[in-house]
Amino acid sequence: FEEKKAQFDRSALERRLDAEWIDVTLPAPGTRPGSLHPITQIRREIEQLFLSMGFAVLEGPEVETEYNNFDALNIPPDHPARDMQDTFWLDGGYLLRTHTSPVQVRGMKKLGPPLRMIAPGRVFRNEEVDASHEHTFYQLEGMMVDRDVSVAHLLYFMKTLLTAIFK
Repeated sequence: FEEKKAQFDRSALERRLDAEWIDVTLPAPGTRPGSLHPITQIRREIEQLFLSMGFAVLEGPEVETEYNNFDALNIPPDHPARDMQDTFWLDGGYLLRTHTSPVQVRGMKKLGPPLRMIAPGRVFRNEEVDASHEHTFYQLEGMMVDRDVSVAHLLYFMKTLLTAIFK
């Protein structure tokens, strides 16, 4: 009797498993909830604005060389920004970039003048975290190299950006 009962129970269990089986590797049915992070949304909006004005959007590595992050930007060896308390230094002379200016260095080498570019991205500072300081934040830099470029161009692009962002 016990053997028959075990066989029946196993058979009932197998039928139930067959009936309830689902392929967990398939995508879930219906609309997936969620949205883009606000930083991603505003970054894309700014990138589209500058693309529409003829700027290139360039990105670079977050782990940088000392040369690209400091030397190529004429930041001298004794500058406070190079201190351990301001920069996350890694082995082999590498560091977490402290600004997106190394992207400008790479952009000038790659594209040469005339040049219109922005460099959005995440940067890192060795800061004590408090209400007004964070060790990781986002930055956007712009660069325009050409003949007859003036402060009036800078003002125009700044006003255009602020008008677009704040509507």
